[in-house]
Amino acid sequence: MHQNIYSFLESKWLAPGWAGLFQRGTLPGMTLPHIVWLAAAGALGTLLRVACHGCAGWLFGHALPWGTLVVNVAGSFAFGAIAGWFRARGTLPGGLEAILLVGLLGGFTTYSSYAFQSLELFEHGRPAAAIGYVVATNVLAIGAAWVGLRLFGA
Repeated sequence: MHQNIYSFLESKWLAPGWAGLFQRGTLPGMTLPHIVWLAAAGALGTLLRVACHGCAGWLFGHALPWGTLVVNVAGSFAFGAIAGWFRARGTLPGGLEAILLVGLLGGFTTYSSYAFQSLELFEHGRPAAAIGYVVATNVLAIGAAWVGLRLFGA
């Protein structure tokens, strides 16, 4: 049945050979069902972000970007909790890491990945790299937002 699904996708929506990437497992640990779950988790994460952002605005007002702060801190906590839980007990089973950490929390916030990767640099004895990464990310991201704002509008 999968062969028919892959052939159908390739014939209708994907360039020749792309469906075979999923079928042959060329994308590490990702099959077509994993890709579907990854997309669904990303959509769920996005909906959770909207809900959390709205609740934070309702609770704390809109004088500051409280919703974004709450989402970023909650996403960072969730990323650390999920990664820590499974690292202590072994790895996440086939594709589940990408589905939870990249899909769900990526849809919820990308800040969680940034925070966790910064922490990992510190934990692996690379404090200068961690500080450089934190400073570069903030300076470049804020600078890029400013450039985009100036180039395309406001």
